[in-house]
Amino acid sequence: MITTLVLNEYIKLRRQWLWAVLIIVPLVSCLLGYNNFFTYQDILVQKDDNEWTEAWTQASLFYGMIMLPILSGFYCSISCRNENSGGGWKQMLALPPSRIMIYIAKMIIILILVFVTQLVLVSEFIITGLILGLHDSIPWFFLFKVLVLGFLAVCALVAIQLWMASQIKSFVTPISINVALTLLAFVAAGSEWGNFYPWAQPTLAMSSPDEVGINSLLFFLSINFVTFSVATVLGIVTFEKKDIY
Repeated sequence: MITTLVLNEYIKLRRQWLWAVLIIVPLVSCLLGYNNFFTYQDILVQKDDNEWTEAWTQASLFYGMIMLPILSGFYCSISCRNENSGGGWKQMLALPPSRIMIYIAKMIIILILVFVTQLVLVSEFIITGLILGLHDSIPWFFLFKVLVLGFLAVCALVAIQLWMASQIKSFVTPISINVALTLLAFVAAGSEWGNFYPWAQPTLAMSSPDEVGINSLLFFLSINFVTFSVATVLGIVTFEKKDIY
């Protein structure tokens, strides 16, 4: 049942040209990052530094701080767009699956999209770096780590954003709120409470070793898991009580 629902969500999203967004947004982050890297290469790359790691600090600055939080919110809003307009919720909820199953299916497809976006980002980062002629060895383990940690860090954010998107009928309003909260990440990321702020967690998780990142991996993942669980439960409870017009 859940597999069918997830597949249905995928089919609906595929019609939205979402894959173009999924490819272009990470690529823009990579290009902006490499532009910064080559502009300030003499400052960024010191003795014994790896060019790939230093280039990543610039790409992840745009992606983790801005692009990923906004993009995950966009995925959540667009996944509810059809249902929020034209009586889509009535049609969907008239089907046999429960509201819980429908909500979980949306959560799963959004998390899949986020994970694929992470894969696309790392792939485009490597390909672009090779084209531009980076000479050092590729830090495969580091890139795998930031890929996974970035995905885990955004899970709580997705739970919060889907909760908003499923409750607010407007397509633009949840995105606007998300953008405003993303801007606060610039302040939060450099403060002690950054590890608690969901919009700052992706950039902290994807930071390179010489940047200010997460203080404790176990603590960070615990906070993220608690936030994800609470937001998911609240999202499901409010979705079950939601009046459908």
